[in-house]
Formats: sequence, structure tokens, C-alpha cells
Amino acid sequence: MKDKNSFFIRGFAQSAILTFMSRISGFIRDIFIAAFLGAGIFSDIFFIAFKLPNLFRRITAEGALTSAVVPIYSKLKEQKSKLLADKFLRSLIFRLAILLCFIVIIFQIIMPFVVYFLAPGFSNNNVIMNQIIVMTRITIFFMPLVSIVALLGVATNVSGKFWALSFTPIILNSCLIISCFFISEDLIIKSLPLAIGTVLAGFFQLVFMIVIIKNFNFMEVEKINNKKDILKDQNEIKFYLKKTWNKFLPAAFGGGILQINLLVDTILASLLGFGSISFLYFADRIAQLPLGIIGIALGSVLLTSLSKSNASKDKKSFSNDLITSFTIGLFFSIPTAVVFINFSDLFIRVLFERGEFTSLETTQTSYALIAYSFGIPAFIILKSCQPAFFAEGNTKTPLYVGIILLTLNVFLSILFMYYWRHAGIALATSISSWIGVIIYLLLLIKGGKILKSGNNQLNRHLSFNSLVVYFFKIFMVSLIMLAIMKLFFHILLIYQINEILSISVIVFFGLLTYVLTTFILGYIPQQLLNFYISKFKKAK
Repeated sequence: MKDKNSFFIRGFAQSAILTFMSRISGFIRDIFIAAFLGAGIFSDIFFIAFKLPNLFRRITAEGALTSAVVPIYSKLKEQKSKLLADKFLRSLIFRLAILLCFIVIIFQIIMPFVVYFLAPGFSNNNVIMNQIIVMTRITIFFMPLVSIVALLGVATNVSGKFWALSFTPIILNSCLIISCFFISEDLIIKSLPLAIGTVLAGFFQLVFMIVIIKNFNFMEVEKINNKKDILKDQNEIKFYLKKTWNKFLPAAFGGGILQINLLVDTILASLLGFGSISFLYFADRIAQLPLGIIGIALGSVLLTSLSKSNASKDKKSFSNDLITSFTIGLFFSIPTAVVFINFSDLFIRVLFERGEFTSLETTQTSYALIAYSFGIPAFIILKSCQPAFFAEGNTKTPLYVGIILLTLNVFLSILFMYYWRHAGIALATSISSWIGVIIYLLLLIKGGKILKSGNNQLNRHLSFNSLVVYFFKIFMVSLIMLAIMKLFFHILLIYQINEILSISVIVFFGLLTYVLTTFILGYIPQQLLNFYISKFKKAK
């Protein structure tokens, strides 16, 4: 039990640290894009062109593809043999590569129709539409590359090397940062270097993962001379390949519901005119910081850990990992949401307001950030709910929930954008995500994955009612933290301290207040606390 808990926490720590580094590099990337393109039509063109391949990146590397493959790969490795598991993965990669190349060709042919779907609000401007079509025809080549990278990441993650796949976004961000320096007014399409940089990033990511796989021998294949064994393996692999494809499509919709909702946001934002897509993008980038660092890290590690527990039929370990994931998610997400809601304008101004990005863009983007911030805890909790179903091979439940949430998001977006424009679209995504959390928690309680209060001493704090209590406990501590941050902010404002220094000071003292208060009150998730205490003792 100790080893399995250690695997989960160690994997979370690896993934979270590397994801934090990738998000920092992502912020630097967005700062450069904002400075070179601003938040208007030029940035809108790239963000629309980047939306489709980026959707596939998030569904594959962070969602449905790995959700469908990890449980099967883990089961083969645990119950059969590593050799058979690696053969299955190689066969899947080969078939997926062929399929995706065919899909890319189809997209090249129908790209005008795809772009009209992605940005219906720009359909009356032929020049802009043609530029988006050209850009998307380039960026779409990123799709097969990143999908293969995600499958290679299955082997590294199940082997406990979560850092490898978590590092690949840093490669993408670095390529896009370098590409910014090639942006010029002389180009017919100003953001063209970013599209080329996206494809190059996919190629470099693939090379990196292949090198890691070979160096650590994660997919070493031995030669088998016995023809009967070869035929038996082939038949077994075909069975599991069919099983994977049957689970992938429901998982793609159910597990990628947040990303699909964000795609809907982009489509509807195009109807509001130039700039709205960029406002939502830059706000989403900040709101996605905790989701990327905590949510994605929890989701990917939790799926692997739960799949191992399910394969070995260890229900107690399954429950323990789920409990740990919820508590860690709430611990990090609530204070983050409180800070972003109250200091949205300051964060946007410090991060992006320079060059082509003006104070007007800052104000509009901050509205969207406030709306997205209300949903930050929900975004992260959803990432922990879904693996509980995926690990057991249940992709239908997330599919049904996903359909409900997508329908709700579209309805609320159309309603709210009438009153609050792009901020209303962001608010609809947050509200629909919270409703999704409620649905998932009720299903988990009903299915016995979250035991009711009193059934088990270990699980008593994860009953539905206790989760609400824990939520409010963390929320109250977050308000104390906010009060300290506001105090320091006003003091620094009186003395007219530089905003970059100001934000550093208030974040430092806010974080210090939060950690000390939660430690004194005993609100820090015990598993996480024990892990870092043990690390500290070993270091001594």
C-alpha cells in the first residue's frame, strides 16, 4: 500500500513540477505573442489556426487517447507480460499514424469548410478567411505528430517516468517563442512563422520521446522464434486494439468535454467581432495554469495509478488514490480562483500589456479571466472524476455526462453573450463545469467509489457532505490569504512600487499566509505532506 501511494504522489510531484515549468514557458510564449501580435485580428488568425491541432493535443496527450490506452496497456503489463504490452502499443502507434495521415489529407481538402465552422463570424471577410485557411493547413500537421508523442508517453508514464511526456510542451513553447522573432510586417500573413514553428515543435517532440524510449528501453521487443506464440500474440493484440478503438471515441467526447467547450467558446466568440477570440485565449491561458499544473498532473497520474489498482483488483488503493486526488485538487484550486478573481486586471497588465497589447485589451481580457476563474476548482475536479471511470474501462458514463455539459454550455453561452459578450461565454463554461462536478460526484457516491460517511474511517472525509465542508474550510483560509494580499497591495500602491515587484510581493506573502494557516489548522492533504516531509528527512 505504501509503495502504491508513493507511486501516485511521486508521479504527481514529477508531473506537476515539469508541467509548472511548461506553463511558465507557455506564459513567456504568450507574452511574446501578445507583444508581437497584440489582441486583435492578427492574433485571432493564429489562435483559430492553432485551435484544431491544439484540441487534438489536449485530447490525446492530456485526455481521451491516453485514457483509452493506459488501462489496457497497464493490464497487459501487469497480468500478461511487458513484451506483449509493448507489442500492443507499437501496433497501435503504427495504425494510428496511418489513420491520422489520411485524416490530414482529408482536412487539407475540406479545410475551407472546417474554417467556416471554426470562425463563422469572419465568413464575410474573404481575405481573413483565406489567411486562416492557409495557416490551419500548416498547423494541422502538428496533429499526427503530437498524437504519436502521447502514445509513446503511455510507456513512460506507466513505467513511472512522468517527467518525459510532461516536458514535451516546453519544446512546443520554445519553438513558438523563437518563431515570434521571425514575425514581420512584410509577411502577407503576419503570424505565419508561428504556424511553421508549431509543426517543427511536433517533430522535435517526437524525436525527444523516441530518444527517451530507446535510452530507458521502455519498449524493448525481444525476438520470438515460436510461430505459435507469434500467432497467439497477434490475435491477442488484435482483440485489444479493437477494444481500444471502441473505448476511444466515447472517451474523446467525455474526457475532452472541457476542451470541446473551449472550442465552442471560440466559435461563438468569432460572432462578436475581432479581438474576442484573443481575449478568451489570453484569459484561458492564465486560468489554465492551475489546471495544467494540478489538474493535468493529477489526471494523468491518477489514471495510471487507478488502472494499476483496477488491474490488480485493489479496491482500497483505488479509493485511496481518488481521495488523495480530490483533496489535493481542492487545496490548490480554491485559493488560485480567489486570487485570479480579485487581481485579474493586475495579472493581465503585468503579463501582457506591452507592445501591441494595450490597456483596452487588458480590461477586456480581465473580464474573461474573472469569469473563467469561477470555474477553476471545477475544471480540476473534473480531471480527477473522469479517470475513476476510464480506469475501469467505462467510457460511456463520461460520454453521457459530456453530452449534457456540452448542450448546457452552448445554451448558457448564447444566453450570457447577449448580456456580457465574451465574458458571458467564459462564465457559461465555468457554470457548466460546476454542474458536471456535481453530476460526477453523485455518480461516484452511488457507485461506491466514494464511500458514504461512516462506512470507512479512511474515507469518511470524502463523503459528498464532507467534501462541501472541506471546500468551505479552504475557502475561508483563502479569504484570510486574500485579506493579507489586499493589505500589501494597498501599501505598495501608496508608495507607487513597480507593478512587477508588487505582484511578486503580494503573491509571496499570500502564499506564505496560506501555507502556514493550512498547516496550523491541519488542512494540508496528509499524503502530500507526508511525501514532502519524507523527502526533507532524506535530504538531511
